[in-house]
Amino acid sequence: MTNWRLIREGTFSGAWNMARDEALLLNQDATTSPVLRFYDWDPACISLGRLQKDTSFIPVDTVFDWVRRPTGGRAVLHQYEITYCAVIHESYLPRESRSVIGAYNWLSTGFIAGLQTLGVQAQLSAAHARNAAVADNCFRAAAQCDFLVDGRKLIGAAQCRNHGVILQHGAILLEIDPHSWGGVFGDVMDDAVSLRSLGVTASRETIVEALGEGLARSWDVALTDSQLNDMEVELASRLHSGKYSSAEWNLSGRTNVKTVECT
Repeated sequence: MTNWRLIREGTFSGAWNMARDEALLLNQDATTSPVLRFYDWDPACISLGRLQKDTSFIPVDTVFDWVRRPTGGRAVLHQYEITYCAVIHESYLPRESRSVIGAYNWLSTGFIAGLQTLGVQAQLSAAHARNAAVADNCFRAAAQCDFLVDGRKLIGAAQCRNHGVILQHGAILLEIDPHSWGGVFGDVMDDAVSLRSLGVTASRETIVEALGEGLARSWDVALTDSQLNDMEVELASRLHSGKYSSAEWNLSGRTNVKTVECT
């Protein structure tokens, strides 16, 4: 049985959240325990995918913070949700699960099991993408390995890799404020669904606990409460000031920070 570090944190700004996630990635190798981090955002924040070029959809007078993720995918408004970050070296995965899609599938089985403990029957999307015309908004386009409930998207996920280490992000919608989403993306959220709209009224802490139990059972792993270590805190501080607070990174995806980049 593999031991995973479980990091349950509160709220951070977008820049700090991405810096902490990348610090976990850069401190991971084949000899260290995989990490599962749950967290929230304050203030509410728009995150862009690593390779997302067009930022013109973000209103110039937006009240929301915004940041570029190290992972791919489309933009997400992080407002009422639970976000997770899973960091694992590919050597921990079965050989057949080390491809991009294989890793998505393997990691996702645990989240599906966790949702089942909450009474939510989710499944992975089989499509590569739909609604390509509204590609700015992650929750208006279901890509392969996103989580659907009755055809509507509940969780969006994205990955990046660094020297054999996988970082997977996921946003689990608790509630949807149509005014906020519409103000950013200019469209409605008919293709998305939230836990609250599915009748899940449990607290955030209870939902995180249920997800963790489902993950541990599905992956046959032990989750041990943890926190960022001194090296990860130092890395996160450097990434926060030199990368994720940088207009150069957030606008273009380029940075001069002397760390290994995600691909």
